[in-house]
Amino acid sequence: MAAPHRELKRAAVPNAMGHVVLAFAERTLRPGELGGLREQLWRTQTYLYVTPGPLLIDRALEGFPAEVRALGARCPFFRYDARGGGGYWPDRNEIWLAAGVETYEGLRQVRLSACHELFHFICWNHPRYRADEDRGFARLRKVVAESAPVVKNYPRYRGWVTASFLRQGDHANVVEFFADIPTNFRDTSELPPLIAAHFAPLIDGSPFPDDFDGALAAGEYELARFQRSLSPV
Repeated sequence: MAAPHRELKRAAVPNAMGHVVLAFAERTLRPGELGGLREQLWRTQTYLYVTPGPLLIDRALEGFPAEVRALGARCPFFRYDARGGGGYWPDRNEIWLAAGVETYEGLRQVRLSACHELFHFICWNHPRYRADEDRGFARLRKVVAESAPVVKNYPRYRGWVTASFLRQGDHANVVEFFADIPTNFRDTSELPPLIAAHFAPLIDGSPFPDDFDGALAAGEYELARFQRSLSPV
């Protein structure tokens, strides 16, 4: 299969200079001014700074356990000529992320976008999480459903689920949920205990739960049922 995009490569010196300009603009301009600058730049499809793939992986996974960082470092990670977008291609086992994320969305956002895509890669390439994905994320769906009665006790998670995740329509599915949790929650104490334990090996290096490889959800995966199970009781 052909590559999904054409890779964009940048010379090191002008790229570094662009980083200085972009960081200064983000620090000093008001939101409206920064938005106006971005629109002016897009008229010529200018990218001030494009983080190289290996460096972006390192920055996106900073603070995660060594095993996670080592696995993520294996990911082929490419930047391509576009303002936004991108994704993980499991058939090629690689990530393509738009070159415009830094310039048009922000230096912080590019790390979050990269982190999200990297956790798709990590799930696909980690034997134990991949086994759960191969059975429709049966265990993850089970811990989500069983956590519904206590979601109200975890205000940041509850707010993220109701105000952000579930508002994405069909995109609010179990595959995206998997990548979103470690991207958005670096402290497992903010998560309901069963969900925290499921993701803790990725987030803080805690051991896997004893029943990790055996606990299954009832029934086949259905998007509507999964979304209902996320809602606080």
